Amino acid sequence: MRTAAAHGRNTLSRPGRAAVAAAVIRWPTALLRQDDERVKGSQERPSAVLDGTRRKLDRAASTGNLVRIDRSIRGADSIEGFVVGASGAWTLLAPCTDVLVDGYTAVRTSDISRVKRRGDENSLTVRALRRRGHWPVAKPMGGVLPRDLHELLVAGSRHYGLLGVHTEHRRTDACWIGALVGLRRKSLGLHLIDPDARWHDEPSKFAVKHVTRVDFGGRYGQALREFAAPRPWFADGPA
Repeated sequence: MRTAAAHGRNTLSRPGRAAVAAAVIRWPTALLRQDDERVKGSQERPSAVLDGTRRKLDRAASTGNLVRIDRSIRGADSIEGFVVGASGAWTLLAPCTDVLVDGYTAVRTSDISRVKRRGDENSLTVRALRRRGHWPVAKPMGGVLPRDLHELLVAGSRHYGLLGVHTEHRRTDACWIGALVGLRRKSLGLHLIDPDARWHDEPSKFAVKHVTRVDFGGRYGQALREFAAPRPWFADGPA
C-alpha cells in the first residue's frame, strides 16, 4: 500500500515548485492539544483589528488592486494576488505569480495579519493581465463564495474536481491534494492523489478546525486531474 503523499506547499497555485512525498503523520495527543491552542489563539484577534482587515479586503475586491496577504501563522507563505471576496470567516483570492493568475485560494480571514497594496490599475501586472483579458479577475465557476468552509469545499470540488487542503498549524510545507469524498460538521474526507497523479488506496480524514487554507482551479491541479486514472468507485469513504 502506498503512503499518503503531501505535495509541496502552494503546488496548486505555483506549479514551479517541486512536489514532495511524505508519509501521513499520526500526531501525538499532546501535540494535537498544542495545535488546538495555536488555532484558538489565531482566531482570538481584537474585533477592531478584524474590522480594519475586512475594510482593506473589501477595498481591494472593489478596486481590483493587486495585494499581498500576510498571515499570523508562523512560517505560512504570503500570498500575492487579487481579492475575489471576503467574509468574516474566509477570504477568497486569485493568486498571481509572474504576471499569471493561477486558480483560487481561500484563507481564514482571522489569520490575515496584513493587507498590503502591490499595484493599482496602472501597474505592469494589471496592465499585462488586462491586455490578455484576465483583469478584472474572473469569479470562480459556480459562484463559489467565501462565507463558509463547507460551502467552499463543496463548490470547489463540484466545479474543479481537486482540492488542495493545508493544515498550516501542523505543517506549512505541505499541501494535501485530492477529491472530496466526505464532509461532516467536524471532519472531511479526501481521496488523495500523489505527485505522479496516482490515487491512494483509501481516503484520508482531516479535522475541519485544522484547515487553514484551501486551493482549487490552479494549473498544477488541472495537470494532476488530466493525467489521473478514473478514481476507484470504492474510494468514497468516511469523513
